[in-house]
Amino acid sequence: MSIAAQIRNADSPRLWLKRMILFASPEQRDPPIRQIPFHRGLNIVWGVELPDDAGVDAAHPVTLSGHSVGKTTCCRLIRYCLGESTFGNPGAMSRIKNTFPEGWVGMELSADGQEWSVLKPIGRTGDPKAAQGIAVESLFDLDRKQNHFSVFMDHLRDTMMTGLQASAPPNSAKPYEWKHLLAWLTRDQEARFQSLYDWRSPRSGADTPRFEKPKEHALYLVRLMLDIVQDEELRVARSLGEAESELTQLESRVAELRREPEYRRNEQERALKHLVGLSSADTLNVDESDLTSPVVMRRTELKNAISAIQDEIEVADRLIARKRVWLASYDEKRRLFRDVMETTAEATEREQGTEPEDDTIKKLRALRGKDCTYGNILIEQCSYVRERLDSADKIIDLQQKREDSRVASVTEQRLSILDQQRKDHGQVVPLLEELQKKLDKDIADKRAKEEQLAQQRDQLQRLDYHLDQWRSAQDLMEGRTPNTELEQKTASAAEQQEIVERQKQELQRLQASYGQRLQTIGNIYDGLIKSALSDTYSGTLRMSKSELQFQIEEATGLTGEAVETLALVLADVAAMMCSCQGIGHHPRFLLHDSPREADLDRHIYNRYLQAMMTLSTKHGGAEAAPFQYIITTTSRPPENLRQAICLQLEAHPQTNMLFGCALKNPELPATGDLFDAQGEP
Repeated sequence: MSIAAQIRNADSPRLWLKRMILFASPEQRDPPIRQIPFHRGLNIVWGVELPDDAGVDAAHPVTLSGHSVGKTTCCRLIRYCLGESTFGNPGAMSRIKNTFPEGWVGMELSADGQEWSVLKPIGRTGDPKAAQGIAVESLFDLDRKQNHFSVFMDHLRDTMMTGLQASAPPNSAKPYEWKHLLAWLTRDQEARFQSLYDWRSPRSGADTPRFEKPKEHALYLVRLMLDIVQDEELRVARSLGEAESELTQLESRVAELRREPEYRRNEQERALKHLVGLSSADTLNVDESDLTSPVVMRRTELKNAISAIQDEIEVADRLIARKRVWLASYDEKRRLFRDVMETTAEATEREQGTEPEDDTIKKLRALRGKDCTYGNILIEQCSYVRERLDSADKIIDLQQKREDSRVASVTEQRLSILDQQRKDHGQVVPLLEELQKKLDKDIADKRAKEEQLAQQRDQLQRLDYHLDQWRSAQDLMEGRTPNTELEQKTASAAEQQEIVERQKQELQRLQASYGQRLQTIGNIYDGLIKSALSDTYSGTLRMSKSELQFQIEEATGLTGEAVETLALVLADVAAMMCSCQGIGHHPRFLLHDSPREADLDRHIYNRYLQAMMTLSTKHGGAEAAPFQYIITTTSRPPENLRQAICLQLEAHPQTNMLFGCALKNPELPATGDLFDAQGEP
């Protein structure tokens, strides 16, 4: 049965491009640099190579050919309009921005039945724009509220990724993105069509998010798009992933437990050698019955040191106690001396005072300046008062003389005593201070000994701890102590391994149930192979351990890079054509950039192009084909494929290049500008 008979027409590709336009600037939108019309079915972008007999001259420089006229840049611009953030490698983008600093690229396309126009800057500034139902040229006039670029990107994601059985790879928290699918639909030329899952090359500068597991997750997306996944498989795959994760943890712990005793022993041995003063190369003897063992000798040394320091601390305690008693005694004497001196000084001051007058004399003296109540004269003029006062003054003078003589004698005696007391106190204070200093030194010495004691005890404790840990590890290694955790974890790992194997078998059983679906896809693939090569070739599709394998087989066992490349290219086409037949969720859009550069023979390549043209024509051609396949090439397409050429690029004249001119590198600063007047950088 022919491939045409197997494929039923669909209404239209779920995603297809209608027109791409390059603008030098918003003001120069009419006429644009270039307009590229696309149609359904096969679209060929042809970069014309120099003729084989072309000479190397000014008109045909050898550096320009079909490989440098803009084919790959055209592909990158398509990808750029479909959501990528770059439109070439850094060098290509720099040249485009330098040549067209205000440049833009526009695209008109159909996405799941909606007509969209997209406009993105390829110059130095600008924000992407998108809207439905208007021409690209009109996007320049959109205001911010009318710009629906984010809506456009959401629409691509929601419609192109819809219907999948899963939104993320098995046992991964990162969901698939539209850019992942776009990478498969528009492989990098730099990836050289090496494998079914290797879609992007680091050299291309694309911003496609990386998979956690590049091969596994890419192939799983292919399976999802082909609908070769079912709910039960997803459940088993998730369960298997969890079981394998648990098994990995158990096996890791078992390995750790097996290494742990030896590791522990070695660590304790290193610590013991350090504590007893051995080098790492010395042999450690831990036999306690051997008195010459460094460990035994060090323990004895530490114990003796601890005992000696304890004795010294006891002696220091007794000495400190005695000195504290002496210090308290001297301090009491100093206090008594101070009290006696203060008492003597106060008594001396009191003796040196005058004897007070009696109350009558005090009253008479107080009445001076006042009238006498009896004689009607001033009180001091009263003869009686004057007589009393004169008599009192004489008596007071006599008493004062006697008292002054007595006080002088007593004061002299007391001052002599006070002076002696001061001398005695002056002798006690230095003795007291000296005793305090000695006591402080004794206390400091005791504290130093206590620190030494703590250090020695710490070393002994560390020595005993590491020795105990060394013996424990040695007992585990030699089997004298059972390693309970190792036994438990080993048994658990064995049980978990059985669970993993059962789930793998269940997964393989489920995948084997895809036989009918795989056969249908394989028949489509086989039809493509026969159409592109001959009936002596066959295409096979197998799935082993969740991995799809598209292969070309031939009776003579033909192999090689060309066969493997063609098998891969047609696998992509088969996935697209399956969607036309209602199998899977492929958007029915495909872009291949120069697949012949991946070692395809010209004869095989021409047959391949013929087969793609036949496929397109039999299913409606440019007007009604249910798919869109864009392919770039430097090889001259067969004459009957001229109608499929949507863009022809040539190096000469330069107006036939993609941008209508040769792109210019940014000017480097003149050598002189790199230095100042003195020649300094």
